[in-house]
Amino acid sequence: MYRVIEVAKMLGVSKVTVYKKINKNKKQLKNHVHTRSNITYIDDVGIEIIKKTIEVASTFSASETSDASQVQKEILDDLNDIIEFLSDQVVEKKNQIGKKDEILDSYKSILKSNRGKIQYLESKINE
Repeated sequence: MYRVIEVAKMLGVSKVTVYKKINKNKKQLKNHVHTRSNITYIDDVGIEIIKKTIEVASTFSASETSDASQVQKEILDDLNDIIEFLSDQVVEKKNQIGKKDEILDSYKSILKSNRGKIQYLESKINE
């Protein structure tokens, strides 16, 4: 199992490109990509799938005439993919913060309840 940054270095592409390939090929990579502690790992089969999609994309783009507008379009597509990925990450973080707030609220209510019980027991002991 390799981390995304290691896969990116192996294939000579950026981490964002690897994440884009993972998102675009979710069905093929379903059993080959795993996330633990917010770190994404890819097995050897997954790396081969990603490598093939990168080779197909580079072969396709090499056969086209790459003028300035084509390059700009690719850059814009990459930036849009990055924005979409980061937006998904923001939503996930908001969900995590919401869960954290719920847990803190429940702890607060438990502490208040326990404080009352402790005061009651102390008053009984003093009597």
